[in-house]
Amino acid sequence: MKYLKTIIIVMFTIVLTSCSSDDDSNTSESNFIKVGESSFEMKAALVEPSFNSVFLSLTNKTEAEINASVSGTTLNNVDYFTARINHFDLTPGETYDLDDISNLEFIVNGDVINSEFENGFSQFYKSGSNADLEVTSGHITVIDYSVDNITLLLEFERADGVLVSGTYNGSFIYLDDTNN
Repeated sequence: MKYLKTIIIVMFTIVLTSCSSDDDSNTSESNFIKVGESSFEMKAALVEPSFNSVFLSLTNKTEAEINASVSGTTLNNVDYFTARINHFDLTPGETYDLDDISNLEFIVNGDVINSEFENGFSQFYKSGSNADLEVTSGHITVIDYSVDNITLLLEFERADGVLVSGTYNGSFIYLDDTNN
């Protein structure tokens, strides 16, 4: 009987440790923008205060790739989110709705040529040529904004009913244009 208990415990332990989770979600992808069912990984954030507004950008390229593009390297397959927020800088704990955002756009599969973003396919924007892609509601929430980290939450709805969501938590590139 003692031998049977030992075998059962060993078998039970093997079963518990060898089974994989049925959850196929990729929890390691915490920096993303999701448009409907399509998810786009974001690897870098840029914050650029400029007089009475601040530009917030997210991209699927790394900081090293961004720096190389400034030096003339061409980047392909660039996904680029940008928002112009009508405040001097970002504030932790602040939610910026569409009234606070003068420009908003997300373009995928573009190119950076001679430091200029070109081509690509719009996924959504605040105003543009296709009314279905225009966002009708939503906001950007800055959860954390410190010297070395920014945490963002994005939530929008397009005119065609497609939901847009996103998160970013990580370091960022700070470009100070207020002294020029």
